[in-house]
Amino acid sequence: MSYKSVLTIWDGKATSTKALQKAIEIVRQSQGHLHVLCPSFMTIKSGMGYPYTLLPEGLNGVEREQVTEKAEKLQKEARQKLAKEDILYTVEAAVLNRDELPSLMEHAARFSDLTVLPRPFGEERTETDERITEGALFSDQCPILIVPDDQADVPRNKVVIAWDGGQQALRAAKGALPLLEQADEVDVIIVESKGNGRQQEKIAADIGTFLSRHRINVVIKVIPKSANRMADVIRTHAEEMGANLVVMGGYGHSPLREFLFGGATRNMLKDSNIPILMAH
Repeated sequence: MSYKSVLTIWDGKATSTKALQKAIEIVRQSQGHLHVLCPSFMTIKSGMGYPYTLLPEGLNGVEREQVTEKAEKLQKEARQKLAKEDILYTVEAAVLNRDELPSLMEHAARFSDLTVLPRPFGEERTETDERITEGALFSDQCPILIVPDDQADVPRNKVVIAWDGGQQALRAAKGALPLLEQADEVDVIIVESKGNGRQQEKIAADIGTFLSRHRINVVIKVIPKSANRMADVIRTHAEEMGANLVVMGGYGHSPLREFLFGGATRNMLKDSNIPILMAH
């Protein structure tokens, strides 16, 4: 298996460089195709954004010119970067209202095997980056791979699957198969709760069997909840293992609930310097 159709975004930010490089690497290995979106945002009524043929006449003329120029600049930058690579690619400028971001991501990811995005939190990142990530994740079209700009360099290809038996985690594991098949080591971890470690290990048996049928060597581990935040437990194990990828379900609770009360998805996206593959 391999990712033959990969989607990413180029927004001109330095912290997006690693994500673009990772998308290029994946496409080169699979001999597939990379589609790069270059979005620029304007203020118009919802429903009048991407895809478009003509910008709305009621749009402020100065803003129309600015957002169009920015999109074309980003498109030119992306093409210059990709021209140096031995891959197949397309680059598309998208001028749209921020309210149209979910529709943009759903439309763009519909015929993609994987969406690669920069981490939405940290230096240079804004609320728009969060909305792009959530739009891609909740489109349910394909898994997303989040690449931090400060990702750790590790000598071997090791993967941690954070497993809770839920549908999101299963979709993430299935979506990660092309990467799991390349891994030297895969840990399926279950965070123990209320002393039910043996029962939770049984919950992981099915995912272990499924992955073994794909010739993936899996070790199932029930680990204690050694920190208050689930994300800290997952991240600590991944760092101790020397993992270069974490696979997990995204937003088991609603994004609003996670924003207000915290949650593994949001905390992992904020703090992890290890790439994360998620599915919802």
